[in-house]
This record gives sequence, structure tokens and C-alpha cells, in this order.
Amino acid sequence: MSRVLECADCGGRTFYEKRRCADCGAETFRDRDPGVGTLQAVTAVHVTPDDVSEPNRLGLASFEGGASVIAQFDGALKAGDTVAIAEGTSRDGADSTMTLVPAAVNDRR
Repeated sequence: MSRVLECADCGGRTFYEKRRCADCGAETFRDRDPGVGTLQAVTAVHVTPDDVSEPNRLGLASFEGGASVIAQFDGALKAGDTVAIAEGTSRDGADSTMTLVPAAVNDRR
């Protein structure tokens, strides 16, 4: 899911499905475009399951409204870079996946 869920009451945001808002307890969410975020940290996992490429590069990115996500990325991203989310599908085609990609500076919202 490359959309962010925004609480209808307080505006808190999350990428992950929830029954209640972690900030205010409300139960109503709206789908929103996450826009661009900032890559906070990166790591590479070198020991992976058979179906995961190695090294598996992961980044923690924060977006407007307090939403954060950990996702894979390709290329030479580093902490502090501006990123966006691209959506793809898993190798078996069953799941959608999120990938962090560089965002152009003029894409800031």
C-alpha cells in the first residue's frame, strides 16, 4: 500500500492498518498520498532467505504527519535524502510491495 492512512479526527498518519488511531483513539481513517519524506536511516542485510536478494537494503523514512515506514531501496540513497514511495509486486505476484526511491526536490508538497 503506497497510500498513508490519516485519522479523520486528529490528522495523525500511519502506513499500517489499524483499528484505532494511536494518537487519539478515533476509528475513522482517510486514504492520502504520502508525498515525499526523509530517509532517516539505512542498513543492509547480508544473510537473507532464498527468495530475498542479498544484500537486502532497507531504509527507515519519515513522512508528513508522523507516518514512518521501513522499506527496501535500490541505489545509493543515504540518510537525509528526500524519498518517495514506488509500488511494485512481489516476485510471486501475490503481494504489493513498497520501495523507497529518490524524490526530486521540486516534488516536495
